[in-house]
Amino acid sequence: MPTRKSRHIATQAGDVLILHTNSPSPTYAVGAVVLDGQQDFHGGVSVEYVVDGAAAMAKAKALVRPSRRIHLGNLDTREWTQISV
Repeated sequence: MPTRKSRHIATQAGDVLILHTNSPSPTYAVGAVVLDGQQDFHGGVSVEYVVDGAAAMAKAKALVRPSRRIHLGNLDTREWTQISV
């Protein structure tokens, strides 16, 4: 899976966001992008919370639409990684 790190992301509907923090304990929030440019889960987006990275990735792969991407956002470092699936 190729990845690319950046501080900003360009999302499109059908992509999936995984937002992650290690503080105070590992938590992952997973949800589908519904609006182009979406960077968070404000606005009534359905979000699932898990404590395991593998479980977060499995949920993201189940949600992502064909030819779209998964974006992993680290809330502690504010860096994004784009994952092609």
